[in-house]
Amino acid sequence: MAATEELGALAGVARKNWKVFLSYRLWFISDILMGFFFAGNALLIGIGLTGKRYSESLAELTGYSDYLLFAVLGFMVLGFGLTFLSGFVWSVVDELYVGTLEYSFASPMRRITFFLGNVLVRLVLNGVFLLVYIPLFAVLFNLRIDAIPFLRGLAVLLLGTPGMVGLGLAAAGIVLYLRDPGPFISILEMLVFALSGAMYPISILPKPLQLMAKALPYAPTTEALREAVVHGIWGARGEIAHLLLVSAAYTIFGYLAYKWSEKQARKIGLKGY
Repeated sequence: MAATEELGALAGVARKNWKVFLSYRLWFISDILMGFFFAGNALLIGIGLTGKRYSESLAELTGYSDYLLFAVLGFMVLGFGLTFLSGFVWSVVDELYVGTLEYSFASPMRRITFFLGNVLVRLVLNGVFLLVYIPLFAVLFNLRIDAIPFLRGLAVLLLGTPGMVGLGLAAAGIVLYLRDPGPFISILEMLVFALSGAMYPISILPKPLQLMAKALPYAPTTEALREAVVHGIWGARGEIAHLLLVSAAYTIFGYLAYKWSEKQARKIGLKGY
């Protein structure tokens, strides 16, 4: 019975966000175009830097000679991860702006149901876009990726999901205390983009930044996914082991950090807007 009620609450929150999404139809168009702009830019950057589509130096660094495939796989992880990070923090901020957060939190649904309901529409749309992008990129940009390696990559992406959810929860706990969370969110998103390894291998970063990137759930997910696509699950076992460790740590940390933040917010009150 409890599970049925939670699913009903999840569907209710998702339905509200779907209505909001449909009220801004240009969002849908911009989301579709974003993938094409990214793929086109990645292709042009790769050709501009190396003078050709395939790069021997990139293959030595990453095992990928095709920069477009390298970047598309990285962007898939980045977009998926930012859905949780941005979705969780903005779901708190938006409700704070309109003064309804207390009512949402007073409802009997679990917090994770509230947060996942706010990003469920985006997750479904990301999946739909992905199913559209891959065949179109194959036609437009001659992107080559077989179904089985791609499914291996998706399996690895799921392994990194709990860690990305955990980091999103921790960030959502922080914005409860910020009067103007916009700059914090922008800095956090830029930091995640820079350290995700989506556009370049993190091995080219300075050592301190490499350590920071490996301590966040995004770069380990990206590296493990790329390794699994090329070398299989067993071939990526080292990267997957590191990913599981990081993902488990952020799952626990995010849950505890958010619970503590909300408990403190109940004592001292939420910031006014």
